[in-house]
Amino acid sequence: MVFYVVYKASKGFKNRSLIPRRLRALGCRQVCKSFWEVEEEEANKVLNVLHENQPILLKRIREIRKPKFVKEEGVYELGSLVIITYRTPKEVKREKKKSFLKKAPCIRLCRSVYAFYQEHSRFDKDNQLVDARRFLNFIKEIEEDVKVVPRVVVVNSDSVERLLDETKKRVENEIDDIVRCYKELYQRASKREYNTQDTRDMLSKLNRRFVTMKKVATFYEKWLKINFSKNLMKPYGVIRKVRFVVTEK
Repeated sequence: MVFYVVYKASKGFKNRSLIPRRLRALGCRQVCKSFWEVEEEEANKVLNVLHENQPILLKRIREIRKPKFVKEEGVYELGSLVIITYRTPKEVKREKKKSFLKKAPCIRLCRSVYAFYQEHSRFDKDNQLVDARRFLNFIKEIEEDVKVVPRVVVVNSDSVERLLDETKKRVENEIDDIVRCYKELYQRASKREYNTQDTRDMLSKLNRRFVTMKKVATFYEKWLKINFSKNLMKPYGVIRKVRFVVTEK
């Protein structure tokens, strides 16, 4: 059985430069910077080496597992995942990748390593969002060195709750940024800094961004059982204000 480990080296961790050397000493093989293939018998030693750096132990399995969340019992299982890892792109391509990822309901394991749900179509029947295959094709188009590891599950379940919290925070931050953009548009439109057509164009662009975010949030709600209903209500008040300014003009 093949095992993998991914970690986030803390900036304050004094011996972060020694981590690769220690992992190689345990027979690990580097897939990318912070993503390593591990021998099963060395898994516990590897976790011990990485215990201060948020390690996530993964293994490949034959069957497809469904996600399972029973909060009362502390059961958190993400289900079968597809891991996509790639070289960190140049600045221009990095921004392009960042924009593309906003349409992708996935979990960021570490820099340039993302986990997608294996059965994406289960929660996105109309294929409106970016799944592992589309993201893989996108990365290949911008000429990045990419690797794919399918049918993977998280072994150390204690790391799952942290991943859920990070994903939740990322979505909340995106919604807050959308609200900020709506408010900025309203303020400038109210002061007549934009003409009617410019305001409508910017409003339309923001609306598309918000609609995409709602679809992504809905996917997470179905997959990870995270409720974003309160967050998604935030933009509506300011959206009405912007529309009023447009009609008033």
